[in-house]
Amino acid sequence: MKRFKIITFITILLFIGGCGKKEPPEIGIDYSYLNAEGVKANYSDGSSCICNTEYLEDYDYNGGYIYFIKANNLYKASISTNEYYPLLDENDYRNICNEYCIRPIVSVGDSGKVAVQLYKRESDHSSIYIIDNGKMEYLCEVDGRGINNNSSVNLNKVPFCADKNGENLFVKQNNELVKFNIQNKTGTTLISDFKYDIFDVDGSGDKVAYIYRDSIYLYEVSSGKETLIGEMGFPLGKICISDDGNWIMVVDVTAVNGIWPNPYPGRRNNLYIYDCVNKTKYLVVEDCGTDRGGFDFAE
Repeated sequence: MKRFKIITFITILLFIGGCGKKEPPEIGIDYSYLNAEGVKANYSDGSSCICNTEYLEDYDYNGGYIYFIKANNLYKASISTNEYYPLLDENDYRNICNEYCIRPIVSVGDSGKVAVQLYKRESDHSSIYIIDNGKMEYLCEVDGRGINNNSSVNLNKVPFCADKNGENLFVKQNNELVKFNIQNKTGTTLISDFKYDIFDVDGSGDKVAYIYRDSIYLYEVSSGKETLIGEMGFPLGKICISDDGNWIMVVDVTAVNGIWPNPYPGRRNNLYIYDCVNKTKYLVVEDCGTDRGGFDFAE
């Protein structure tokens, strides 16, 4: 009887402890990432869906749609229905590709517009264009080199992002962080000495998250305060900050040697989300993304 009680007690302990296996932590933010099937969106209520894009070069997520570069065109796709819509005429895009590299792609709020960066290989010259209703219009210049990118324009770097309302781009120009109004094409300098190429801005436009080496920093524009969020201990690719400024997402690109997404051999990216409020780091996905990032908050 005594032996039976001991076994029963151990069994109860194992059951409570999940047999030593911890369930993945629940992340209180919707997020998406690129895997072998396409772009997968994970929602905080436990549901998820996949847009079967297969191979793509870069994407941005906004309002239930992904905006992405694939083969010889730029597309918008519904993540729930997998319906594709070209953003440019294929011939127009082919003409651009003959002379320029085009990436990354950034959705401009809920407007349906996107911003893209065009540059020539082995060149410092780099420009941002806005695509709206199939038309491409020049917006401004953007830095091609910086402290994260010492030799040439690198595919990892995303030296601009859009605000939540789609009214402004935050652009790195002449080592300054500039808030650039899309409509009237005027700029306001937010940070006068800004050497970092990998950054993102929250929905308020006040918090700037950026990467230096293996560390994440947060800069508050209104106060001029810079905070070291965390030293991750591995090289980082793209960075995303949530609209409310409470979550930061980065990818470990340690084992990535090329520019192709999974499932190519030798590519292993680990995706992390950092909870700024509770100061907690979560490993949320293994084997995902590309060395350019391949992830986004689904806001």
